[in-house]
Amino acid sequence: MGPWRCLLLLPLLATALRAQQQQFMEYVERRLSLLEERISQWHDQSSRYSTELRDFKNQVLGMLETAEKEREAMRSEAESAAVRVDRLEREVDYLETQNPAPPCVEVDETLMEKQVATAKQRKNEKYTKLTDCSDTIASVRAMKILKRFGGTSGLWTKDAAGSSEKIYVFDGTANDTVYVFPRMREFTLFSATRKAARIKLPYPWVGTGHLVYDGHLYYIRQQGSFQVIKFNLANKTVVDSSMFPAEEQIPVFGLSPFTYIEMAADEEGLWAIYATKEDEKNICLAKLDPSSLDIEQMWDTPCPRENAEGAFVVCGALHVVYNTRLPSRSRVQCVFDVSGTLSPEDASLVYFPKRYGSHSSMKYSPRERQIYAWDDGYQIIYRMEMKKKLEV
Repeated sequence: MGPWRCLLLLPLLATALRAQQQQFMEYVERRLSLLEERISQWHDQSSRYSTELRDFKNQVLGMLETAEKEREAMRSEAESAAVRVDRLEREVDYLETQNPAPPCVEVDETLMEKQVATAKQRKNEKYTKLTDCSDTIASVRAMKILKRFGGTSGLWTKDAAGSSEKIYVFDGTANDTVYVFPRMREFTLFSATRKAARIKLPYPWVGTGHLVYDGHLYYIRQQGSFQVIKFNLANKTVVDSSMFPAEEQIPVFGLSPFTYIEMAADEEGLWAIYATKEDEKNICLAKLDPSSLDIEQMWDTPCPRENAEGAFVVCGALHVVYNTRLPSRSRVQCVFDVSGTLSPEDASLVYFPKRYGSHSSMKYSPRERQIYAWDDGYQIIYRMEMKKKLEV
Protein backbone atom coordinates (compact mmCIF):
# COMPACT_ATOMS: atom_id res chain seq x y z
CA MET A 1 0.00 0.00 0.00
CA GLY A 2 1.31 3.40 -0.95
CA PRO A 3 1.70 6.38 1.31
CA TRP A 4 -1.08 8.24 -0.39
CA ARG A 5 -3.53 5.48 0.48
CA CYS A 6 -2.61 5.69 4.22
CA LEU A 7 -3.27 9.38 4.12
CA LEU A 8 -6.73 8.69 2.70
CA LEU A 9 -7.59 6.16 5.54
CA LEU A 10 -6.60 8.41 8.46
CA PRO A 11 -9.73 10.64 8.31
CA LEU A 12 -11.91 7.57 8.14
CA LEU A 13 -10.25 6.02 11.24
CA ALA A 14 -10.53 9.30 13.17
CA THR A 15 -14.25 9.50 12.36
CA ALA A 16 -14.82 5.89 13.53
CA LEU A 17 -12.96 6.51 16.79
CA ARG A 18 -15.00 9.60 17.52
CA ALA A 19 -18.21 7.67 16.88
CA GLN A 20 -17.17 4.88 19.26
CA GLN A 21 -16.13 7.38 21.89
CA GLN A 22 -19.48 9.11 21.61
CA GLN A 23 -21.31 5.81 22.01
CA PHE A 24 -19.21 4.89 25.07
CA MET A 25 -19.88 8.24 26.71
CA GLU A 26 -23.60 7.85 26.06
CA TYR A 27 -23.49 4.35 27.61
CA VAL A 28 -21.63 5.62 30.70
CA GLU A 29 -24.11 8.47 31.08
CA ARG A 30 -27.05 6.06 30.86
CA ARG A 31 -25.50 3.82 33.52
CA LEU A 32 -24.79 6.77 35.81
CA SER A 33 -28.30 8.05 35.32
CA LEU A 34 -29.72 4.61 36.22
CA LEU A 35 -27.44 4.42 39.26
CA GLU A 36 -28.50 7.89 40.37
CA GLU A 37 -32.14 6.86 39.99
CA ARG A 38 -31.60 3.76 42.13
CA ILE A 39 -29.73 5.78 44.76
CA SER A 40 -32.63 8.21 44.83
CA GLN A 41 -35.12 5.34 45.25
CA TRP A 42 -32.98 3.83 48.04
CA HIS A 43 -32.81 7.20 49.76
CA ASP A 44 -36.59 7.60 49.53
CA GLN A 45 -37.18 4.08 50.85
CA SER A 46 -34.63 4.58 53.63
CA SER A 47 -36.36 7.80 54.67
CA ARG A 48 -39.72 6.07 54.61
CA TYR A 49 -38.40 3.11 56.65
CA SER A 50 -36.80 5.50 59.15
CA THR A 51 -40.11 7.31 59.53
CA GLU A 52 -42.01 4.03 59.96
CA LEU A 53 -39.41 2.77 62.45
CA ARG A 54 -39.67 5.96 64.44
CA ASP A 55 -43.45 5.74 64.44
CA PHE A 56 -43.30 2.08 65.48
CA LYS A 57 -40.86 2.90 68.26
CA ASN A 58 -43.14 5.63 69.56
CA GLN A 59 -46.09 3.24 69.37
CA VAL A 60 -44.20 0.52 71.29
CA LEU A 61 -43.10 3.02 73.94
CA GLY A 62 -46.72 4.08 74.33
CA MET A 63 -47.85 0.48 74.65
CA LEU A 64 -45.09 -0.26 77.20
CA GLU A 65 -46.11 2.76 79.22
CA THR A 66 -49.73 1.63 79.15
CA ALA A 67 -48.72 -1.94 80.09
CA GLU A 68 -46.64 -0.64 83.00
CA LYS A 69 -49.60 1.37 84.26
CA GLU A 70 -51.87 -1.68 83.93
CA ARG A 71 -49.28 -3.85 85.72
CA GLU A 72 -49.11 -1.40 88.60
CA ALA A 73 -52.90 -1.32 88.74
CA MET A 74 -53.06 -5.14 88.75
CA ARG A 75 -50.36 -5.35 91.44
CA SER A 76 -52.31 -2.89 93.56
CA GLU A 77 -55.49 -4.89 93.05
CA ALA A 78 -53.67 -8.16 93.89
CA GLU A 79 -52.27 -6.66 97.10
CA SER A 80 -55.72 -5.37 97.99
CA ALA A 81 -57.22 -8.81 97.28
CA ALA A 82 -54.52 -10.50 99.39
CA VAL A 83 -55.33 -8.18 102.27
CA ARG A 84 -59.05 -8.96 101.90
CA VAL A 85 -58.37 -12.72 101.71
CA ASP A 86 -56.16 -12.54 104.80
CA ARG A 87 -58.85 -10.59 106.65
CA LEU A 88 -61.47 -13.12 105.50
CA GLU A 89 -59.33 -16.05 106.69
CA ARG A 90 -58.94 -14.41 110.10
CA GLU A 91 -62.69 -13.90 110.27
CA VAL A 92 -63.27 -17.54 109.26
CA ASP A 93 -60.78 -18.65 111.91
CA TYR A 94 -62.64 -16.58 114.47
CA LEU A 95 -66.02 -17.99 113.42
CA GLU A 96 -64.64 -21.54 113.47
CA THR A 97 -63.30 -21.11 116.98
CA GLN A 98 -66.68 -19.78 118.09
CA ASN A 99 -68.52 -22.84 116.82
CA PRO A 100 -68.62 -25.74 119.23
CA ALA A 101 -66.88 -28.94 118.19
CA PRO A 102 -69.20 -31.56 116.74
CA PRO A 103 -69.67 -34.52 119.03
CA CYS A 104 -66.97 -37.16 118.72
CA VAL A 105 -69.30 -40.04 119.54
CA GLU A 106 -72.85 -40.92 118.64
CA VAL A 107 -75.38 -41.24 121.42
CA ASP A 108 -76.10 -44.93 121.24
CA GLU A 109 -77.55 -46.83 124.19
CA THR A 110 -76.08 -50.13 123.02
CA LEU A 111 -72.63 -48.57 122.71
CA MET A 112 -72.96 -46.98 126.13
CA GLU A 113 -73.90 -50.32 127.69
CA LYS A 114 -70.94 -51.94 125.96
CA GLN A 115 -68.57 -49.28 127.27
CA VAL A 116 -69.95 -49.66 130.77
CA ALA A 117 -69.49 -53.44 130.63
CA THR A 118 -65.95 -53.04 129.32
CA ALA A 119 -65.16 -50.54 132.05
CA LYS A 120 -66.32 -52.96 134.72
CA GLN A 121 -64.08 -55.70 133.34
CA ARG A 122 -60.97 -53.55 133.49
CA LYS A 123 -58.87 -53.60 136.61
CA ASN A 124 -56.86 -50.44 136.19
CA GLU A 125 -59.38 -48.10 134.62
CA LYS A 126 -58.01 -45.00 136.36
CA TYR A 127 -54.70 -43.84 134.92
CA THR A 128 -52.00 -42.91 137.37
CA LYS A 129 -50.01 -40.00 135.95
CA LEU A 130 -46.24 -40.37 135.92
CA THR A 131 -45.49 -36.64 135.77
CA ASP A 132 -47.11 -33.41 136.91
CA CYS A 133 -47.64 -32.26 133.30
CA SER A 134 -50.91 -30.34 133.10
CA ASP A 135 -50.47 -28.48 129.81
CA THR A 136 -52.58 -28.67 126.72
CA ILE A 137 -52.42 -27.10 123.27
CA ALA A 138 -54.02 -23.69 122.94
CA SER A 139 -53.17 -22.91 119.30
CA VAL A 140 -50.53 -23.13 116.56
CA ARG A 141 -48.12 -20.28 117.33
CA ALA A 142 -46.07 -20.49 114.12
CA MET A 143 -45.52 -22.64 111.03
CA LYS A 144 -42.19 -23.11 109.25
CA ILE A 145 -41.84 -24.93 105.91
CA LEU A 146 -38.29 -26.25 105.73
CA LYS A 147 -38.01 -27.95 102.34
CA ARG A 148 -39.35 -30.66 100.06
CA PHE A 149 -37.71 -34.05 100.39
CA GLY A 150 -38.79 -37.47 99.19
CA GLY A 151 -42.23 -38.70 98.20
CA THR A 152 -45.70 -37.53 99.11
CA SER A 153 -45.84 -39.74 102.24
CA GLY A 154 -43.18 -40.16 104.88
CA LEU A 155 -41.99 -39.11 108.31
CA TRP A 156 -39.23 -36.95 109.77
CA THR A 157 -38.47 -36.45 113.44
CA LYS A 158 -35.95 -36.01 116.23
CA ASP A 159 -35.43 -38.19 119.28
CA ALA A 160 -38.51 -37.44 121.40
CA ALA A 161 -36.73 -38.20 124.69
CA GLY A 162 -33.00 -37.70 124.18
CA SER A 163 -30.97 -34.54 123.65
CA SER A 164 -29.61 -35.47 120.23
CA GLU A 165 -30.03 -32.95 117.39
CA LYS A 166 -30.03 -35.64 114.70
CA ILE A 167 -32.79 -35.63 112.12
CA TYR A 168 -34.27 -39.00 111.14
CA VAL A 169 -36.05 -39.22 107.77
CA PHE A 170 -38.28 -42.12 106.69
CA ASP A 171 -39.20 -41.73 103.01
CA GLY A 172 -42.27 -43.65 101.92
CA THR A 173 -44.70 -46.03 103.58
CA ALA A 174 -42.76 -49.25 102.89
CA ASN A 175 -38.98 -49.09 103.03
CA ASP A 176 -35.99 -50.27 105.05
CA THR A 177 -33.47 -47.39 104.84
CA VAL A 178 -33.44 -44.49 107.31
CA TYR A 179 -31.61 -41.25 106.46
CA VAL A 180 -29.86 -39.60 109.41
CA PHE A 181 -28.71 -35.97 109.21
CA PRO A 182 -26.37 -34.70 111.97
CA ARG A 183 -28.28 -31.45 112.53
CA MET A 184 -31.19 -29.46 111.21
CA ARG A 185 -28.81 -27.25 109.22
CA GLU A 186 -27.51 -30.12 107.07
CA PHE A 187 -31.03 -31.38 106.43
CA THR A 188 -32.25 -27.92 105.41
CA LEU A 189 -29.33 -26.86 103.18
CA PHE A 190 -28.68 -29.99 101.16
CA SER A 191 -31.31 -31.37 98.81
CA ALA A 192 -29.44 -34.60 98.14
CA THR A 193 -28.81 -37.36 100.66
CA ARG A 194 -25.02 -37.29 100.32
CA LYS A 195 -24.71 -35.51 103.69
CA ALA A 196 -26.86 -38.14 105.41
CA ALA A 197 -25.85 -41.40 107.02
CA ARG A 198 -27.91 -44.45 106.11
CA ILE A 199 -29.24 -47.08 108.49
CA LYS A 200 -30.35 -50.34 106.90
CA LEU A 201 -33.08 -51.91 109.02
CA PRO A 202 -33.31 -55.69 109.37
CA TYR A 203 -37.00 -55.62 108.41
CA PRO A 204 -38.89 -53.12 106.25
CA TRP A 205 -41.39 -50.82 107.91
CA VAL A 206 -45.04 -50.32 107.04
CA GLY A 207 -46.94 -47.03 107.33
CA THR A 208 -45.65 -43.81 108.88
CA GLY A 209 -46.20 -44.51 112.58
CA HIS A 210 -42.54 -44.85 113.59
CA LEU A 211 -40.98 -43.17 116.62
CA VAL A 212 -37.44 -42.36 117.75
CA TYR A 213 -37.38 -42.45 121.55
CA ASP A 214 -34.39 -42.43 123.92
CA GLY A 215 -31.89 -43.71 121.36
CA HIS A 216 -34.18 -46.41 119.99
CA LEU A 217 -36.35 -46.67 116.92
CA TYR A 218 -39.81 -48.13 117.41
CA TYR A 219 -41.35 -49.13 114.11
CA ILE A 220 -44.04 -51.45 112.77
CA ARG A 221 -43.33 -54.55 110.75
CA GLN A 222 -46.11 -56.39 108.95
CA GLN A 223 -45.73 -60.16 108.92
CA GLY A 224 -49.25 -61.51 108.88
CA SER A 225 -50.08 -59.63 112.06
CA PHE A 226 -48.37 -56.43 113.15
CA GLN A 227 -45.14 -56.51 115.11
CA VAL A 228 -43.52 -53.66 117.05
CA ILE A 229 -39.73 -53.65 116.55
CA LYS A 230 -37.41 -51.93 119.04
CA PHE A 231 -34.16 -51.11 117.24
CA ASN A 232 -31.03 -49.69 118.91
CA LEU A 233 -29.78 -46.83 116.73
CA ALA A 234 -26.29 -46.84 118.29
CA ASN A 235 -25.24 -50.45 117.70
CA LYS A 236 -27.74 -51.14 114.87
CA THR A 237 -29.34 -54.19 116.48
CA VAL A 238 -32.85 -55.33 117.31
CA VAL A 239 -33.28 -55.07 121.08
CA ASP A 240 -36.79 -56.44 121.37
CA SER A 241 -39.97 -57.12 119.43
CA SER A 242 -43.57 -57.76 120.34
CA MET A 243 -46.69 -58.83 118.51
CA PHE A 244 -49.31 -56.15 119.05
CA PRO A 245 -52.16 -57.86 120.95
CA ALA A 246 -55.06 -56.48 118.92
CA GLU A 247 -57.12 -58.76 116.69
CA GLU A 248 -58.27 -57.81 113.19
CA GLN A 249 -56.53 -54.45 113.02
CA ILE A 250 -57.62 -51.85 110.49
CA PRO A 251 -56.01 -48.54 109.43
CA VAL A 252 -56.15 -46.22 112.42
CA PHE A 253 -56.84 -43.07 110.34
CA GLY A 254 -59.53 -42.94 107.68
CA LEU A 255 -57.48 -40.62 105.45
CA SER A 256 -54.16 -42.47 105.94
CA PRO A 257 -54.88 -46.08 104.94
CA PHE A 258 -51.20 -47.05 105.09
CA THR A 259 -50.82 -46.61 108.89
CA TYR A 260 -52.14 -49.32 111.23
CA ILE A 261 -50.29 -48.40 114.43
CA GLU A 262 -49.13 -44.88 115.29
CA MET A 263 -46.35 -44.79 117.87
CA ALA A 264 -46.33 -41.57 119.92
CA ALA A 265 -44.40 -40.04 122.80
CA ASP A 266 -45.21 -37.31 125.27
CA GLU A 267 -44.20 -36.17 128.74
CA GLU A 268 -45.72 -39.40 130.15
CA GLY A 269 -43.79 -41.84 127.96
CA LEU A 270 -44.63 -44.17 125.09
CA TRP A 271 -48.06 -44.68 123.49
CA ALA A 272 -49.63 -46.68 120.66
CA ILE A 273 -52.62 -45.41 118.66
CA TYR A 274 -54.52 -48.10 116.74
CA ALA A 275 -57.94 -49.37 115.62
CA THR A 276 -59.68 -52.74 115.41
CA LYS A 277 -62.73 -54.16 113.64
CA GLU A 278 -64.34 -54.78 117.03
CA ASP A 279 -64.97 -51.05 117.28
CA GLU A 280 -64.06 -49.91 113.80
CA LYS A 281 -65.67 -46.48 114.11
CA ASN A 282 -63.40 -45.17 116.85
CA ILE A 283 -59.69 -44.93 117.63
CA CYS A 284 -58.03 -46.89 120.47
CA LEU A 285 -55.12 -45.87 122.70
CA ALA A 286 -52.59 -47.93 124.63
CA LYS A 287 -49.82 -47.04 127.11
CA LEU A 288 -46.61 -49.00 126.47
CA ASP A 289 -43.61 -49.82 128.59
CA PRO A 290 -40.60 -48.56 126.55
CA SER A 291 -38.31 -51.20 128.03
CA SER A 292 -40.37 -54.36 127.56
CA LEU A 293 -42.97 -53.19 125.00
CA ASP A 294 -45.66 -54.53 127.34
CA ILE A 295 -49.05 -52.85 127.20
CA GLU A 296 -49.75 -51.23 130.56
CA GLN A 297 -53.26 -49.98 129.85
CA MET A 298 -55.73 -49.65 126.98
CA TRP A 299 -58.60 -47.26 126.24
CA ASP A 300 -61.47 -47.12 123.74
CA THR A 301 -61.61 -43.42 122.87
CA PRO A 302 -64.67 -41.54 121.56
CA CYS A 303 -62.62 -40.16 118.64
CA PRO A 304 -63.87 -41.39 115.24
CA ARG A 305 -61.60 -42.79 112.54
CA GLU A 306 -63.58 -41.20 109.72
CA ASN A 307 -61.76 -38.22 108.15
CA ALA A 308 -58.88 -38.58 110.64
CA GLU A 309 -55.42 -38.03 109.10
CA GLY A 310 -53.14 -38.15 112.16
CA ALA A 311 -52.87 -38.00 115.94
CA PHE A 312 -50.42 -37.26 118.74
CA VAL A 313 -50.39 -37.30 122.55
CA VAL A 314 -49.68 -34.28 124.77
CA CYS A 315 -49.52 -34.65 128.57
CA GLY A 316 -51.56 -37.84 128.49
CA ALA A 317 -54.23 -36.44 126.16
CA LEU A 318 -54.82 -37.89 122.70
CA HIS A 319 -55.30 -35.21 120.02
CA VAL A 320 -56.81 -36.46 116.75
CA VAL A 321 -56.36 -34.33 113.61
CA TYR A 322 -59.11 -34.33 110.98
CA ASN A 323 -59.32 -33.19 107.37
CA THR A 324 -61.51 -33.93 104.36
CA ARG A 325 -61.05 -36.27 101.42
CA LEU A 326 -60.45 -33.18 99.33
CA PRO A 327 -57.46 -31.75 101.30
CA SER A 328 -58.50 -28.70 103.25
CA ARG A 329 -57.57 -27.19 106.62
CA SER A 330 -56.50 -29.71 109.24
CA ARG A 331 -57.90 -29.33 112.73
CA VAL A 332 -57.80 -31.04 116.11
CA GLN A 333 -61.44 -31.96 116.56
CA CYS A 334 -61.35 -34.68 119.21
CA VAL A 335 -59.33 -34.78 122.45
CA PHE A 336 -59.31 -37.72 124.88
CA ASP A 337 -57.51 -37.22 128.21
CA VAL A 338 -56.72 -40.52 129.93
CA SER A 339 -56.49 -38.82 133.35
CA GLY A 340 -59.91 -37.23 132.97
CA THR A 341 -58.71 -33.72 133.87
CA LEU A 342 -59.55 -32.32 130.44
CA SER A 343 -63.03 -32.94 129.08
CA PRO A 344 -63.66 -32.89 125.31
CA GLU A 345 -66.01 -29.94 125.77
CA ASP A 346 -63.26 -27.85 127.39
CA ALA A 347 -60.54 -28.65 124.82
CA SER A 348 -59.51 -25.93 122.41
CA LEU A 349 -60.23 -26.30 118.72
CA VAL A 350 -56.80 -26.13 117.08
CA TYR A 351 -56.65 -25.22 113.37
CA PHE A 352 -53.48 -25.72 111.34
CA PRO A 353 -52.58 -23.14 108.66
CA LYS A 354 -53.53 -23.96 105.08
CA ARG A 355 -50.76 -25.85 103.27
CA TYR A 356 -50.33 -28.18 100.29
CA GLY A 357 -52.41 -31.30 100.86
CA SER A 358 -52.85 -33.48 103.94
CA HIS A 359 -50.51 -34.81 106.61
CA SER A 360 -49.09 -38.30 106.25
CA SER A 361 -47.41 -38.02 109.67
CA MET A 362 -47.36 -35.66 112.68
CA LYS A 363 -44.82 -36.23 115.47
CA TYR A 364 -45.01 -34.25 118.70
CA SER A 365 -41.72 -33.41 120.44
CA PRO A 366 -42.35 -33.03 124.18
CA ARG A 367 -38.99 -31.37 124.87
CA GLU A 368 -39.42 -28.79 122.09
CA ARG A 369 -43.21 -28.38 122.25
CA GLN A 370 -43.52 -28.56 118.47
CA ILE A 371 -44.78 -30.95 115.81
CA TYR A 372 -42.74 -32.37 112.93
CA ALA A 373 -45.15 -32.90 110.02
CA TRP A 374 -44.86 -34.39 106.52
CA ASP A 375 -47.29 -32.76 104.10
CA ASP A 376 -47.31 -33.93 100.47
CA GLY A 377 -43.50 -34.22 100.45
CA TYR A 378 -42.93 -30.96 102.37
CA GLN A 379 -41.34 -31.02 105.82
CA ILE A 380 -43.07 -28.61 108.20
CA ILE A 381 -42.59 -27.56 111.83
CA TYR A 382 -45.59 -26.40 113.86
CA ARG A 383 -44.70 -24.51 117.02
CA MET A 384 -47.45 -24.88 119.56
CA GLU A 385 -48.85 -22.40 122.07
CA MET A 386 -49.52 -24.18 125.37
CA LYS A 387 -51.68 -23.39 128.41
CA LYS A 388 -52.78 -25.15 131.55
CA LYS A 389 -55.70 -27.55 131.29
CA LEU A 390 -57.65 -25.83 134.05
CA GLU A 391 -57.29 -22.50 132.21
CA VAL A 392 -58.70 -23.71 128.91
